[in-house]
Amino acid sequence: MKTLILAAGRFGQDLKKSIGDGRDPRLDIFELARELRADVIDFNDAETRLPWVRRLGKGTLGLSLGVAVLGYKERHNYDAILTTGEDIGLPLAAMLKKSSAKCAHTLIAHTLFPRKKRIFFSRLLNVESRIDRILAYATSEEELMVGALGIPRDKVHRIYYHADTRFFAPQPAVVQEPDLICAAGQLLRDYDTLVDAVRDLPVRLQIAAGSPWIQERLEPGQELPQDVSWSKLNRYDLRDLYARAAIAVVPIKQNEYQTGIATILEMMAMGKCLIVTKTRGQTDTIVDGETGIYVPPGDPVALRAAIERMLAAPDEARRMGEAARRFVEREASLDVFVDRLASDVRAAVARRASSSS
Repeated sequence: MKTLILAAGRFGQDLKKSIGDGRDPRLDIFELARELRADVIDFNDAETRLPWVRRLGKGTLGLSLGVAVLGYKERHNYDAILTTGEDIGLPLAAMLKKSSAKCAHTLIAHTLFPRKKRIFFSRLLNVESRIDRILAYATSEEELMVGALGIPRDKVHRIYYHADTRFFAPQPAVVQEPDLICAAGQLLRDYDTLVDAVRDLPVRLQIAAGSPWIQERLEPGQELPQDVSWSKLNRYDLRDLYARAAIAVVPIKQNEYQTGIATILEMMAMGKCLIVTKTRGQTDTIVDGETGIYVPPGDPVALRAAIERMLAAPDEARRMGEAARRFVEREASLDVFVDRLASDVRAAVARRASSSS
């Protein structure tokens, strides 16, 4: 089976070296390419091979479209195409509709809630016919795909996102600081509510406000109290912060999809006691009271109470962190993810071959 991965991001030699040196976690793209013996086309290829992409500026929309175009040009050379996001996968599916190519197409969909994405499944475009397998990270997305968008249930597979459990693992040699709370991530984070929740508490809060996939810096929305620090950390230093913290918090603004899942699973893999905002899209990962604690969106009183309770109960926090680690090892490690996704790609090829015969 000859496979092509169309990847949203830049996956060059510098990143491979950083991973090899132990400075970054292993990446799904590299591990999937190894497992499937696949070729990869990414944003770097789009910029290099398509001059019009550079003229569109620095936004990812043109880059994603460029990757889709390059994938379409290669459609007859592969048995399977895996697209790692809907910004690539939906345009590719639209292009493949008018093609006689026999390649199977597996799409990872992070969220299809925005109208600009749902329109691809309208009667006018109906790209579903050129997607053989579509993967969802949350029950809310799975229900949207099957219910509102009309995608056949046997095409949809819900899988857990992942963390590299070799890189993000408990660090017994690192001394945990009993008054330190950590928070991390950038997209749709509700750090104002978190700052309000810890105000005047005898704790230190370190916010690592950043994402490896977002270039723009996130700045505080208010003046920070003396015991709150704000920075953007690389993955190596972020792991150290996780290890030193007594508890971890992922505050999220209300939204429809699984915002924050990468950060959540990293913290769980580190064996941290985790407090997470229960949004409409944040489902399937935390079992409240067992592998973490859910609090309502935008509620600093509830968040403060959860923080105080877990800081006062270190044994319970430790038990919860250990359960979180076991969950990730069993269901959401990078290795489990790669095995499941590789199986989905192979199943998509079998499905298309069966429908063509």
